[in-house]
Amino acid sequence: MVATIDSDISLNGKSNKLQDIKPSAQHVRDEYDNVGNNFIKELNENMQVHKNTSKDNAKQQNHNEDKELIQQDFMELKNMISKVYDAVKVDYENIKLSDIVKKYLKTLEDYEVDKVIVNEIKEKLIETLDGEKQQSDAIVRNTIYNVLGKYMKEPEPFTFTKDKKVIIVIGPTGVGKTTTIAKLAANMVLTEKKKVGLITSDTYRIAAVEQLKTYSEIIGVPLSIIYTPGEILNAIENYKEKELILVDTAGRSHKDKYQLMELKTLIKSSIDYEVYLVMSATTKFSDCIEIIKSYSFLDDYKLLFTKLDETSAFGVILNVAYITKKPISYITTGQSVPDDIEIADNGKIINCLLGDKLYERPS
Repeated sequence: MVATIDSDISLNGKSNKLQDIKPSAQHVRDEYDNVGNNFIKELNENMQVHKNTSKDNAKQQNHNEDKELIQQDFMELKNMISKVYDAVKVDYENIKLSDIVKKYLKTLEDYEVDKVIVNEIKEKLIETLDGEKQQSDAIVRNTIYNVLGKYMKEPEPFTFTKDKKVIIVIGPTGVGKTTTIAKLAANMVLTEKKKVGLITSDTYRIAAVEQLKTYSEIIGVPLSIIYTPGEILNAIENYKEKELILVDTAGRSHKDKYQLMELKTLIKSSIDYEVYLVMSATTKFSDCIEIIKSYSFLDDYKLLFTKLDETSAFGVILNVAYITKKPISYITTGQSVPDDIEIADNGKIINCLLGDKLYERPS
C-alpha cells in the first residue's frame, strides 16, 4: 500500500499546509529535530527506569529485550519522520523555484553533475535569489556559473622552471595517455620551441612502444625505453640538456594492486617532477571514484581529461574536480596530433554544463 501525506495534517495543533510554511526550510527542520529530540529524551528516561528496576537476571533479560524493541521502534519512527521531512522539503523547495531555475538544474542533472552539487546549487539559489530575480535567465545563469566556478581550481598547465622539467603521465588503461603525450610533445616542440625528450615504461604493450616511437620520429624528439623503475634516473640524466622530459607509463587497471605498487616505485625513484592523472570524460563517475582511490598514494597531481569530443556529459569533469580539489591542466578533444589538445578553460567547461555546445566536433 502506498502511503500519502495529507497537506492538512496538524502537528502540535499547528497547520502544516505548504502555504503556511515559513519562508525557509528551517520550520521543517525544527519540527523534525523537536520530534526526534523529544523521542530520544523519552527513550533515555525509559532506559533509566528499566535500569533502576533490573534487580535480578530475569529482569535484566527483560530489560535487554525491551531495550531492543524500543531501539527498533525508534529507528522506524526516525525513518518515517525523515521521509516526511524529505517529502515536505522537496515540495517546499519546488514551490520556491522558478521555471528558469528548474530548467538549469535539469540541464546539470542531464549532464550528470552529481546530486550533491546540484542540491548545493539549489539551496544557494533559494538563499540568494528572490522570486523576481529567479525570473531573469541572465541572473540565474550567472549565479550558477559563479557557484560552479568555486568548485574548480584555476587550471595549471606545465610551467617551465630550471629545477622542474619532468612530467610523469599516469592513468588507467584506455584513456589515451600515449596519444596525449605525443600531443604535449608536439606542442612543446612546435609552439613553445622547447627541447623535449620522451621516456616510456609501457613495455607491457608492444604496440604502445611502437606508437610512441612513431610519434617521436615524426616530431623529431628522442625516445628512451626503460624496463624497471630503477632505470628512470639514468634515462633522465641522459636528457640533462632537455628542457622538458615526458614519461609515459603503462596503463594500470585501478584493480591491479601489483602494477600500482610498481608505478608507486617508479614515481618515488624519480627526481623533481609533476604528475598528470589522465582520465577519460566518458568514464562513469562511480568508476572515477575508484580510480582516484587507487592513486591515493600520490601526494600531488594535476588532472588531464581526454575524449571530450566523445561525450556531452561533462558533469564527470566537475565531479572529479570537486572531490579531488585538484586543478585541471589540459583537455583533449580528438585523435589529431598535435591539434586536439588545449589548456583547460574552466569557463568553457562550465558554459558547456549550462547547455552550450563548445566541444562538439564539426560534422
